[in-house]
Amino acid sequence: MSMQNESTSSKQNVNDNLDFNLIIHMNSLISLLKQFICSGCNKRWDGSTTIKERNGLYIQLEFMCNHCGFLTRLYSSPKMRNGRRHEINVRLAIGGTLCGLGRSGIMKLLGSLNLPPPVQEHKYREVQEFILNYVETAQEQSMIDAVYDAISEAGDVEDLTVSGDGAWLTRGFSSLHGIAAICSTTSKPKVIDTNWCSKKCSKCQGAESLRHVNSDLFSTFQENHECQLNFIGASGAMEKEMIYEMFCGSLPKYDIKYISYIGDGDAKVHKYLTTNPPYPGVTIRKLEDTNHFAKRIGKGRLTDGDAIKFKIYFAKAIRESKTDLDKLYEKSWTIFNHHYSTDIEPMHDWCDPQWCKYLQAKSNGQQFTHNSRLAIPRACLDLIKPAFLELCSKTSLARVVGGGSQNANEAFHSLLWTMVPKHRFCSSTILRTALGLSTIIYNDGYSSLDKLFTSRENRLLQKLKKDKKSATTTTATIMTTTATANNSSSESDDEFSFIPNNNNFADTTQGLIALELSEDDADMDYEPGGDD
Repeated sequence: MSMQNESTSSKQNVNDNLDFNLIIHMNSLISLLKQFICSGCNKRWDGSTTIKERNGLYIQLEFMCNHCGFLTRLYSSPKMRNGRRHEINVRLAIGGTLCGLGRSGIMKLLGSLNLPPPVQEHKYREVQEFILNYVETAQEQSMIDAVYDAISEAGDVEDLTVSGDGAWLTRGFSSLHGIAAICSTTSKPKVIDTNWCSKKCSKCQGAESLRHVNSDLFSTFQENHECQLNFIGASGAMEKEMIYEMFCGSLPKYDIKYISYIGDGDAKVHKYLTTNPPYPGVTIRKLEDTNHFAKRIGKGRLTDGDAIKFKIYFAKAIRESKTDLDKLYEKSWTIFNHHYSTDIEPMHDWCDPQWCKYLQAKSNGQQFTHNSRLAIPRACLDLIKPAFLELCSKTSLARVVGGGSQNANEAFHSLLWTMVPKHRFCSSTILRTALGLSTIIYNDGYSSLDKLFTSRENRLLQKLKKDKKSATTTTATIMTTTATANNSSSESDDEFSFIPNNNNFADTTQGLIALELSEDDADMDYEPGGDD
């Protein structure tokens, strides 16, 4: 029995290793077929090849033996269970989004590889809309896991500190599309929520021509159409609206509260959260982004080199002392006093002997001379002293105590814009798909995309349940959310599940080397317009 299990396991590993797509030149395939014996007439195979069906990269080939007329079929891609599309075309659409390519870009790539062109434009859009629901479902699972991680690292506390930032698809404040993300502030920050805004719906604009031509058809369109236009107003106001909506949704979605918010110093988000409290009786605490806060030191008053040094020193002081206001106050003023010192008036009381050469020389009984030629003139330092008085007061520094940065948000945005470059227009559907894919990749890595194509264990719609004894309420809420997603997906005709490759492919050498077509494939008739 043990040997049988090992043999079965070995065969399974071989099958898994062969579960991939391969580009093969047709002449090589036909040359291979001619090496086999036809099971219909027991003669060396010699015959004709016909393309019976092609939809994008999906091709159905039919090989007929000239001697006996025996037919063998080959399918280039498995078909999705309970759906009409083929895996290869879905993979192509997802890959195009990951690479920031539209259909025209994909067509150029396939052309250079001497491969068939993608599906037609309207079919390609349908594939993207088909993908969106399932990418967003996988995105939700990734964010749920990120919330669990944040709660666990916070000591099972469900009041979290988060960082938030918004971005626009095009530069400036005239963009039609905007996105925002909220990230955890754990040791390894992850995206825990996203939102999007659109001031345009291409389908609505296209359907306007029906309003006067066929009012009934236009009414039917409006009733069944999911409009992408969800924001009316100035593009600059998108950020505060999107982040406010995510704050309001944290309780019903995750059963947690965002009580502290790390954002830009010049953003209007915190003011909006204060005047419109998302949680009754809870005041959202604003924490400054340490990087943005540090950039204000020396701005416009020093040379670029000196200004950069002061910003680096100030940011370092904040990171090292962000939990102790008194220590942060001393370290911040140490920067100014150290550079303001002269031989007549040394000001090194708060300096650290590890880096202060004055204190090092003093401890060794040596004389130290302040080099006035290399030092920043006091006249220049007097000009930036008001900035220190403003930023390094205890009242001002209190805004960064316990704070962090928006580095995670900016890194996430960088990943997103590789999929939807700002110089290229994209629809809100593509933007939302890219938003979901970038969330999955940022949180869990590229290898996690495999869950979109491995449904044998139903990974896409099954949440990995973690044992969180102190977060039972959160677990119950999230399980309810997941169950709702599962029910809605199971009712769809286009269930995003795939038939395993080894069961769905009609082997090239069926009838030639005693491998048989599956019954489903042998009886399958092409459904016109069915595949995308």
